[in-house]
Amino acid sequence: MIHLFVYGTLQSSFRNKFARRLAREASLLGRALMPGRLYRLRHYPCLRPARQSGEWVAGELYRLRNAAEILRVLDAYEAREYRRVLRTAVLADGLTIRSWVYLYGRALPNARRITAGTPGEAACWPPKAVPAD
Repeated sequence: MIHLFVYGTLQSSFRNKFARRLAREASLLGRALMPGRLYRLRHYPCLRPARQSGEWVAGELYRLRNAAEILRVLDAYEAREYRRVLRTAVLADGLTIRSWVYLYGRALPNARRITAGTPGEAACWPPKAVPAD
């Protein structure tokens, strides 16, 4: 099975055509965490790898039904600024799942780190350990 971790405009609360398509063509497994740092760039968030342990980003984890097709569509949507990589996501029950995620691949000259919302959520169920990516 192929999974995708989303943390921004692809989450189920968004109504853009890509979020709607993901919701139609995948099964939402629930809220999840992934090691990383979240930044605000213009009007959308971007994820970068964690710099130290304890840095978590909250998002959602999907199981993809027709993975090749939906990833092709999402790759085209995210292509200019993001790269799709495999990382480990952690569900609320502690289950760890290797999943695709879109990491921001450009410099962050004017971006601000987003901390509100993620640390408190992470504190509710901090994973004990996550395999190194």
